[in-house]
Amino acid sequence: MKFVSIKKFYLLFLSILSSCSSDKDVYESPQVTNIVEENNIIEQNISQEVVSVQDNTLNSNSTESFTFIPIGSLSNKPLSIFYHIPDGDIKNLPILFSFHGASRNASSYRNYWIEMANENNFMVFAPEFDDINYEGGDKYNLANIFEDGDNPSIDTYNSPDTWTISIIDQIFDYIVNEIQGNQTSYNAWGHSAGAQFLHRFILYLPNSKLNVGVSSNAGWYTVPDSSFDFPYGLFNSQLNDSTLTDAFSKKLYVHLGENDNNPNSSGLRHNDVVDLQGLNRYDRGNFFYQKSLTKAESINAIFNWIKIEVPEIDHSASLMALDALKYIIEE
Repeated sequence: MKFVSIKKFYLLFLSILSSCSSDKDVYESPQVTNIVEENNIIEQNISQEVVSVQDNTLNSNSTESFTFIPIGSLSNKPLSIFYHIPDGDIKNLPILFSFHGASRNASSYRNYWIEMANENNFMVFAPEFDDINYEGGDKYNLANIFEDGDNPSIDTYNSPDTWTISIIDQIFDYIVNEIQGNQTSYNAWGHSAGAQFLHRFILYLPNSKLNVGVSSNAGWYTVPDSSFDFPYGLFNSQLNDSTLTDAFSKKLYVHLGENDNNPNSSGLRHNDVVDLQGLNRYDRGNFFYQKSLTKAESINAIFNWIKIEVPEIDHSASLMALDALKYIIEE
């Protein structure tokens, strides 16, 4: 796809939008100190009406939503998918997934991309992991890998078919089937809690159909380092070097706003362990990237992760999406 410059008035619009669209990172365990609860900022998008998709209802030039029912163990946990499809050959348009933050505002995460999708010819789908079926950080940020992500054990390690991240390939397959498409892979972007979701998706399911991931401004990370317990590191994570080798081979952009450096940002987790990653999102992203590079070198893995630092942007989802565009469409 050919990159088309975004018009000046759109930049102005995004700047205004960003003032009220900044996401916070996390619902956290009550055992963690210095945490601002997110429940009071969860937007009520889960109460919106959605359109149930029937055969052949995904059409070009449409901005809608539908209800997706996962297959298997999560079939009792439907979720809304907000999407935009521009004009074009729907069977061949690339697919982008946009992962929301802790505000669970998937419609906004679709809307950030509408103009860019129209100008660069790709479809965008934003799943909404509502706080009823996918409650708290364990079920979303930490992907339901453990029953209690802050206290992992082999006994509470969940089957992969119950991981929240396992739903993404299902949604992709559903979309391709509905449009009788030729797509074989997709790209993904996540911001804040969505960036946590995305980097753990790559770590735990590196053989998914994801092509390129852009992880923007995560609040903290599962660092590939065995000196830290999960969810902060590899100890008790059940990840092995073979899975990490596959994960490092994926194209992941660790996408950091240089001004996202406020240690007192609302919703940012602090405790004695996570603060070893740094005291703000920017420092923690750099820590995660350097530790990942070190681990990849130690196991002789191909390392396709790239760190991008974005000047003059803080914790703004809309502006980080605008910068992420170039990494999404270059593929």
